[in-house]
Parts: sequence; structure tokens; C-alpha cells
Amino acid sequence: MRLEIKHLQLVQSICATRNLTRAAQQLFISQPALSKQLAELEDRLGFALFQRTRKAMIATEAGAAFNQHAQRILGDVAVLDDYLKRYGKGDAGRLRLSIDPLHHADWLAAWLAQMREEFPHLNVQVKQVPDLLYSLQQGDSDLVILGETSPASEIDFHTLNADELVAILPPGHALAHRPWLQAPDLAGQALLYHFELEQSYLYRRYLHPQKIELGSLQHIQDIPAIIALVRAGMGMSLLPRRLLRGDEQGLVVRPIGEQGFPFTWHVAVAHGDTRPATQRAVHYLKEQLAGH
Repeated sequence: MRLEIKHLQLVQSICATRNLTRAAQQLFISQPALSKQLAELEDRLGFALFQRTRKAMIATEAGAAFNQHAQRILGDVAVLDDYLKRYGKGDAGRLRLSIDPLHHADWLAAWLAQMREEFPHLNVQVKQVPDLLYSLQQGDSDLVILGETSPASEIDFHTLNADELVAILPPGHALAHRPWLQAPDLAGQALLYHFELEQSYLYRRYLHPQKIELGSLQHIQDIPAIIALVRAGMGMSLLPRRLLRGDEQGLVVRPIGEQGFPFTWHVAVAHGDTRPATQRAVHYLKEQLAGH
């Protein structure tokens, strides 16, 4: 037979009160209506759930077993109901943030504290992914912070803060005396680079179109290691200026081009993601990075 939530509730209430009148009061229905519902339930089951006496309603063996299951199920329903209410307010589930490794995330602790205060039950995850936009499009990330944007269907980009790509060199480097560097200056140079070269903006925008050939390329994904190797005279690199704050000692930092190479960091979210937690996460990111 098909059981309904009201059947579980009426058996639980009768077992708890052992009285039809008090059980009806708990369920906010009349005593005759409760008696009718119980009779219909027992008729559909084909056996009695309660032994009726002058003093009390006593659960039969089947009634006691029914009540045990009803308590567990109603408890699970209450937990689910609470979760769904919190989810609707954004305070449940998970929120996954992926950040470009070249982004200086000195704001992260303050941002997490804001999210935790407003959404204490939300599971906020910070993860690294190989392809930020692809991760967002595939539903593996909910927000991604990236510096290079391109038109993408079903993606909304929100501006965060300005930055600048600069060249870093050891003091004795042959290019260290120049006030700024240009793409052709990379010809023949030993470049320590975070990205796979042919997948990078540098290669697609400058090196490949201008047929500029590097002297060597060392692909290193650890940013502190790149900076340490540049200091040691092992080559040069290109990094966001904000990433170098407080860590420029022993380095020569030069703009790229006379006007520099400015760019903007963005946070991207899936179009149509109107969850309160996502919207507040974007708001707090903008707040944290304002003026940086």
C-alpha cells in the first residue's frame, strides 16, 4: 500500500499520547477525523495497529514496529526539510572557488570569514583546476578567478581589480638596464614560465605571430620556485605585479612595453546561477579587491 506522511504522524502521535483526543490536538485535527484516518489505515493494512481499551490506546506488535519506522522516517524528513530551507537561503550545499595560480589571493582569509559568518552551514571549497573556464562550464567549479577572458556562452564575468604583467630578471641580466621590455627582447632568452607555452596568451598573442624563438623554456608551476630561480640567475620570467608585492628584493622588475601591460582580474560564474551564496560570494570578492 502507499503510505503518506500523515499516516506516519498519526501513528507517532497516538503512540506518544496513547489517547486519540490528545493525539488529534497535537495534529491540529478533530478527534473524529483522526479516528477515521486510523480506521482507514488499518483497513488498508488488513490488521490493527492499536488495541483500544477504556483507558488508553495500546500499540500492537505491528503498531510498535510501525511507530519505530515512522519516527526514523519523520526525523529524516525534518532534517531534509531544514536542509532545503537553508539551501533556498544559500546556507547549505557547497560553493567551489577556483583561482588562477598567478592571482595574489591575499584576500582569501577575509573572504572566507565573511562567507562563513553569513552562511555557516555552507561547505566552501577552494580548489585548483587545469582549465578554469572549462571547469566552470562543466559544473566542477561555481566561481573562477582568472585574468584572461574571452566570450563564452552561459558565463557571466564580473570585474575585480586591475593588475599588470611585468618581467622579472636577476640584477646581472643582459636586459636589466632597459627601462621596459618588448616581446622581441624575449628572443634567445631563458624563460621560466608557469604555463605550457603554446597554451599561453604570451605565445598566441606575441611569440607565434612575430615568430619569436626563446633560447630555452623551463615550465615550472610553483611560483615561489620561479622567483627563487630568477634570483639565482637561472633565467627571467613574466608575472603579475601584485604577485610580487613584498617579494621584489634581489629582482629587477621591468614593465612590458612603454605603457606597460595592464590587465584585469575577473570572477566568472555560470549564467543563471542566482543562488544567494553565489551572489554574495561575488559581492564579497569585489569588496575585498576594491582598490587593490
